[in-house]
Amino acid sequence: KGRRGKALFDVSFSGIKTAVRYWLADFSDAERERVVAKHLPDICASFQATVAGVLAEKSRRALALGEVTAFAVAGGVAANQTLRLALEDVTDLPFAAPPLALCTDNAAMIAFAGLLAFEGGRVDGMDLSARPRWPLDTKATPMIGSGKKGAKA
Repeated sequence: KGRRGKALFDVSFSGIKTAVRYWLADFSDAERERVVAKHLPDICASFQATVAGVLAEKSRRALALGEVTAFAVAGGVAANQTLRLALEDVTDLPFAAPPLALCTDNAAMIAFAGLLAFEGGRVDGMDLSARPRWPLDTKATPMIGSGKKGAKA
């Protein structure tokens, strides 16, 4: 456990988002427009640097726990150059990040999985209920994770 009894590896950015929102809310509409027009790049850069710093520190702590041979970042977030550079500096271990062209959002992978299912003859009706963590292989044993809501699939 870390500060305030929180787990050392939990990550939440709701506090920083809320702080920026409330800071901007202190200005009148006209003032807010001027502040945002003048300082938006600085606000965004500060937000990005803070997020990259937090993720780098959490990664540093995680890597210190055990024997690790390499460190990687993937997904859409891996396209962020500031984050990539911050994570590269976390450790002397080999660092892997996909080429930028392959740093896609999960939506592309989900769409591709849907295309394969459709081409395989699977079609669902409009009454289909949305479900997070939907397994791609419905015959596979569900993955059990340590998430707060139990099974991941």
